[in-house]
Amino acid sequence: MPSQQFSPLVLLYFFYGLAFVCLGLSIAVKDMSESKLQLADSLPSLAVFGFSHGLHEWLVCYTLLMGREFISLPLHYLRFLTMVISFLFLNHFGICLLRSQPRIRWQWLRVLIPFLLLLLGMYLWLTQAHLGLEALRRAGMLARLSIGVLGGILASFALFRHSRLISSLNRQVADNLRRAAICFALYAVVAGIVPSHFIFPFLGVPVEVLRGAAAVGIAYFMVRGLNIFNIETRKKFERQFRQLAQTEKLSALGKLAAGIAHEINNPLTNVSLNVEMLKQELRDAPSSADTEKRISIIERNIVRASTIARELLDFARQREANLQPTDLSTLIHSTLTLLGTRCHEYRIKSELPDLPPVMADHCKIEEVLLNVLLNAMEASEPGGSIELRSRAQGPEVLIEVIDHGHGIVAEDLDRVMEPFFTTKEVGEGTGLGLSISHSIMEMHGGRIELTHTAGGGATVSLVFPAAQGAQHD
Repeated sequence: MPSQQFSPLVLLYFFYGLAFVCLGLSIAVKDMSESKLQLADSLPSLAVFGFSHGLHEWLVCYTLLMGREFISLPLHYLRFLTMVISFLFLNHFGICLLRSQPRIRWQWLRVLIPFLLLLLGMYLWLTQAHLGLEALRRAGMLARLSIGVLGGILASFALFRHSRLISSLNRQVADNLRRAAICFALYAVVAGIVPSHFIFPFLGVPVEVLRGAAAVGIAYFMVRGLNIFNIETRKKFERQFRQLAQTEKLSALGKLAAGIAHEINNPLTNVSLNVEMLKQELRDAPSSADTEKRISIIERNIVRASTIARELLDFARQREANLQPTDLSTLIHSTLTLLGTRCHEYRIKSELPDLPPVMADHCKIEEVLLNVLLNAMEASEPGGSIELRSRAQGPEVLIEVIDHGHGIVAEDLDRVMEPFFTTKEVGEGTGLGLSISHSIMEMHGGRIELTHTAGGGATVSLVFPAAQGAQHD
C-alpha cells in the first residue's frame, strides 16, 4: 500500500525536479540555430541534463510518496540510470564549453570520465550477485561522488570562463552566468558530497532544501542568461542595417572615386612626362641646387598624388575574391617579409600556432594584413612592441594585431571604418585603408574589429570562418 504519511520532502522533490525540467524546456524552445556563440553548441547537453535529472528527482518523489517497500526493483534501477545519464550530460556540457576556451587543457577529461565510469561499472559487476536496494544506494553515492561532483565543478568553471567572453556583448548576462556557475558549484557539494536526508546542525534543515535552492538558482540564472541570444540577434540586425547603409554609401562613393581618380591620373601623367623632359633638357645645361630641389619636390608630390589616385581606384573597383584554402600562419610570415627592414624598427612578437585552413584570396588578405600592420607601426614609437596572435575558436579563426601606441579615442572607434575618415595629420593618409580592409573581410564572410588594448594602444581582430570540415576543437 502507498505510504499514508505525507512527507514535506515529497513536495520539495517535486519542485526540485520541476526546476530542472523548466531549465531543459527553456533551452529546448530557444532558437539558437543562427547563433555563432560557443554556448549555443553546449546548451543541448545542459537541456538533456535538465530533463533527465528532473525525471530522476520526480522518481525519488514518487518513491517517497508510495513508500520504498512498494516500489519495484526495476524502478529503482531506472532512478539510478537517470541519475548517471544526467551527470554524464552535465559533464559533456562543461567539456563542450571548455573546448571554446583558449589555453585550457581539457583533453585529460577524455581519460578521467571513462575511468570513473569503469570504476562504477566494476562496482556494479562485483555486487551483481546480490544487487539489491542497498547495493544500488551505494552505487548511487559513488556516482554522485565521482561524475556528479566532477560535472558540477566542470559546469561551474566553464561558465565562469565563458562569462568573460560574453561580457563584451552584455555585462548583465555575463553576471547571470557567473551566478549560475556559483549555483552549480553549490549543487556539486550538496548533491555530490553531502548524503541525502542529512540535517545541517546549525541550520536545522535537510540537505534537500539546499539542493532545491541550488536547482532553482541554476534554472533562474541560466534562463536569464539565455537572453544573450536575443541580444546577439538584435546586434546582428543592427549590423546588417549598418552594412546596408554602408553598402549604399560605398557604391555612391565608389562611382565618385573612380571619376576623380580618372580625372587626376590624366594630368598627372602629363606632368610626369613633362618633368622627365625638363630633367633631360637640364642635364646638359648648368642648373642650380635650388632647381634640382624643386624638381625633386615635384616628383615626390607626383608620386604622392599617384598613390592617392591608385587607392581611389582600388576602393572603387573591388574585384571578386578568388577564394582558395589558405594557411593564415604562412600568409602572416610572407606579409612580414614584404615589410622588409621596417620590421626591425619594432619589437614584433608572434604567437602563431597551427591553424585550420580558411577560404581566402591570398593577395587581398595580404593587403589587409599590410594595412593593419602599417597602421600599428605608425601608431607606435620606434622600438615599440607589436604582438601578432592567432587562434582557432570554434567555427572561426582569429588573427589579432596588438599595438601599445597612442590608441584610438572612444568616439572614433565607430567611425574608423568609414571611407576617408582618418586620425592622421592632413596629407599623411587618405582614410581608405581600413575601409578597403573592411570590404575585403566582408567578401570573405569575415569581419574586422577594433578594440582598446589594456594599458594603451589598439587591438585589431581579423575574424575568418574556418574552411568547411576544418573546425578545430
